Amino acid sequence: MSENTEKRKSRTNWFFFIANVVAMLCLLMSYAAAIWPPSSIGYLSLFGLAYPFILLANIVFIFYWLLKKRRNAIFSTIIILIGISFLTDFFQISFEGKVKEDHQQLKVLTYNVRLFDLYNSKTGKKTRNKIFELLDREQADVICFQEFYHTDRKGYFTTRDTLLKFLPTKYYHERYTHALTGQQYFGVALFSKYPIINKGYVPFASDANNFCIYADIKVKDDTVRVYNAHLQSIRFRPEDYALVEGNKNEEELDQGSKRIARRLKLAFVKREEQVKRVAQSIEKCKFKVVLCGDFNDPPVSYTYNTFDKLLKDTFVEAGSGTGDTYIGNFPSFRIDYIMHSSEIEAISYNTLPDELSDHHAVTATLQWPKKKTS
Repeated sequence: MSENTEKRKSRTNWFFFIANVVAMLCLLMSYAAAIWPPSSIGYLSLFGLAYPFILLANIVFIFYWLLKKRRNAIFSTIIILIGISFLTDFFQISFEGKVKEDHQQLKVLTYNVRLFDLYNSKTGKKTRNKIFELLDREQADVICFQEFYHTDRKGYFTTRDTLLKFLPTKYYHERYTHALTGQQYFGVALFSKYPIINKGYVPFASDANNFCIYADIKVKDDTVRVYNAHLQSIRFRPEDYALVEGNKNEEELDQGSKRIARRLKLAFVKREEQVKRVAQSIEKCKFKVVLCGDFNDPPVSYTYNTFDKLLKDTFVEAGSGTGDTYIGNFPSFRIDYIMHSSEIEAISYNTLPDELSDHHAVTATLQWPKKKTS
C-alpha cells in the first residue's frame, strides 16, 4: 500500500473521529437540556429537540468504527449508555399488562383536535364528524381535549352539545380564552363518564392562550384528579412553515432559521413557568393523579423530565416504538402524554392512527387496587 493511500486513510479516520467527538458532545448537551431550566440557557433546549437525530448520528459512528475494527466504537456506546433513561423514554418495546379483577380500570384519551378543523370550509364538518366517530369507537371513560372549540350558536358547527348526546361522558369541565368571538369559545375541555365532584385550574402567568384544568372524578369508591394541560405553543407563522417546505435562498434560510430558533427559545422559557406551576399543584394533590395533555415538548426535555420525577409515563409502561404524536409540517415527535401517580398502573397504551388533526389521539387504560370494604 502506497504512502499517499495511508495518509488519506489517516486523514479520513481523523476527520471521522473529530466528527464523532462533536456528536458525543451534542448528545451530552441533549441530556443537559432535560435537566437545565430553559430560562438559564434557553438555546440548550434545542439539543433536546434534536435528540433523535443526534442519537442516530452516534449510532452511525458506532457502526462505522466497528466496520473499521477500531475500538473508537466504545466511546459513543458509553455516551448512549450514560443516557439510557432518555433512550427508554424516547423508544420502547412493551407489552400490554394483565387486567386484574380486584383493580379499578379507567380508559383515558387525550387529543389536540385543532378546533375540529373549524376553519377548513371544504372538509371541516367532515373532519369533525370523523373525530366524533373516533371518540364513539374508543368509548373512553375520560376524554381530554386541547384546542377545543365550542359555540353557543345553534346549528353552527356544534361540538360540545353533540358530544354530550352520543358519548357516555356526561360530566364536563372546560376553560376558554378570554378572546371570544361571536359566542365562539376556544380552549381546553375535559369530559368524564364518572361524576366530577370538584373543578379547578392552574393559572399561568406567561400566556393567556394556554391552560391547565383539573377535575376530581369520583370513580366508584375512589377519587382521581385528572389534569388536562395545553402547554406553551411555539406559534409558528406561515413564513416559518414555508421555510421548512424549502424553496428559499441562502439569506432567507439564514434569517428564517434564526427566527425559528428565537421562537423556540421563547416557548421553552414560557413553558418552564407553566410546568413548575402544574408540578406544584400535583405535589399538593391528596388524590391519585392522571396528567394528560399536549406538552409541546419531546421526551428529552425539561418539561418531560420535571413531570417524570413525579409521575409514571404510560408510554414507557405499555407503549412501543417512538410513539410520535405530532403530524404537522415539522418533524414528528411525541409531544402528547398520559402520565399518572405511582399507585396506578398502565395496562395498555395506543397512539391512534387516524390523521384528523395535526396530532394523533392517544389512549391508555389504567388500573389500581379497589378500596377494601370492611
